[in-house]
Amino acid sequence: MALCLQIECQPLIIEALYRNSNAERNIKSLWTEEPLWIALNAEGDHETMRRVLSYRTLLALFPNAPARKLLLMVLFIFVFWVVFMTSKDHTKFLFRFNNPITLRQWHIFKEFLHSEGLPNTPAPTAEVELMVMDILEKLNRQIPPRPFANLSTTTSAKESTATILNPRGKYCIGDRLDVLLVAKDHFGRRKKYGGDFLRTRIFSSALKAGASGKVTDFNNGTYLVSFTLFWEGPVSLSILLMHPSEGVSALWRARNQGYDRIIFTGQFLNGTSPVFTKCSLTLNTDAEQCQYLDARDNEAFYCLKPPNVPCEALTHMKTKNSNVSYLSIKEHLLFQRSNMAVEVIKNLAITVSPCRTLTFFDLHGTGLFQTHVLLDIKQHILIQWKKHSHPFVTQTLYSLKDDNYIPREIDQVAGDSSTAIVVTLGQHFRPFPINIFIRRVINVKKAIERLFLRSPETKVIIKTENTREVNENAEIFSDFHGNIQNLILRDIFRDLNVGIIDAWDMTIAYCSENTHPPDNVIAGQIAMFLTYIC
Repeated sequence: MALCLQIECQPLIIEALYRNSNAERNIKSLWTEEPLWIALNAEGDHETMRRVLSYRTLLALFPNAPARKLLLMVLFIFVFWVVFMTSKDHTKFLFRFNNPITLRQWHIFKEFLHSEGLPNTPAPTAEVELMVMDILEKLNRQIPPRPFANLSTTTSAKESTATILNPRGKYCIGDRLDVLLVAKDHFGRRKKYGGDFLRTRIFSSALKAGASGKVTDFNNGTYLVSFTLFWEGPVSLSILLMHPSEGVSALWRARNQGYDRIIFTGQFLNGTSPVFTKCSLTLNTDAEQCQYLDARDNEAFYCLKPPNVPCEALTHMKTKNSNVSYLSIKEHLLFQRSNMAVEVIKNLAITVSPCRTLTFFDLHGTGLFQTHVLLDIKQHILIQWKKHSHPFVTQTLYSLKDDNYIPREIDQVAGDSSTAIVVTLGQHFRPFPINIFIRRVINVKKAIERLFLRSPETKVIIKTENTREVNENAEIFSDFHGNIQNLILRDIFRDLNVGIIDAWDMTIAYCSENTHPPDNVIAGQIAMFLTYIC
């Protein structure tokens, strides 16, 4: 005989499951003859259930009033103990009433107690992981391993050539300009394979204008670089060899080796005294850990648990770069500053003719990364900025109490035709294996799809990451990683009705090599944003 105690958001239901039609014998043997199965279930899907023993029917078995009171007391104590055990994440427990009692493992979703009432339906983890693997396989095919013997056999910007195809005496605004790049090594020999990471742009210093070029890799050492001519007057061309294909291959291999290039330090509060401990996206240790898990989206973060301090006492976090490297000593030569971002062509320019006419609300938060709010009461405009959750990389101590993953923030937005959401992520993911970034972007997309179901008129804009400084810490922060993440972002959002602010394209066009671009670049991004919402 099996008795199933089902706890949901509804009142308590007590069910009896029968193995045969002799109900009376089964009831009598409930406490004495047969092993008792006790299970806590959030769905109540019992294929073997034939009858439901209601509360009134159960009491009828105990006509004596004191016996009924005793039964109710036993049930109350039992339910209280079950809830207590679940609050400590016990998933198995064993009762013995004279005879051994066999149990099956039970699970209960505690998320329905979440104070914010957020949806916590488990995501189809297998589906997400398959998507991650599929994208990784595509990237591995696009970035095959390249042999690296010495610097002399890698692509040389000085020896490579760039030639304007089909040159004309007159170029007009709106025309396309094509340049053929032939990659050669330091001996002047033509490369037989592609994969070089190039940054291309046209620009006008006088007009302070610029535009990026599109690169087509023919995978045989030649590249087609195409530009659209947007303005009148002198136009200069630039093609930078950021990394040769051998360097790209080394960066890609190193990118996915481990999680320890950034050191996370968590601050726990023990009374009024701070306690610091190591944290990470993954911890390879047998020591006791605190797990901070978003079960729905399979996002996790870990800290070593300080002695005698609860995991809930984690309040702040800070980070710094480690000295860990997965590049060989020889490969490090590829990322010396003199070998990165080298100009392929110099003093190549054309002239373009018109040809046709083209007409703080203070929230009293802590630190630089607190939530920022701008409010215009007369115009009924509210603008809010919030940082993303782990992995957020900064040496400055920041609060975790207002922290949330981007999908969770989106889930809290009701949405309407007057609401616009801008999401950007990228730079802080570069030091970590690419699957972290892929999974986060997939989860953001799923949150936006949920938003569109309840509010299809809400405007959503994706801002890509921008370029940054060229420095010798290329293993962690090279723009190669940003370029890969930019391609992944576009691929995942390709079938979703969202706007794109192409910060990657704009910072290349402006030749911005700063993690935080100059004001004129930011102004251009804001102007693009306004075109989506106005």
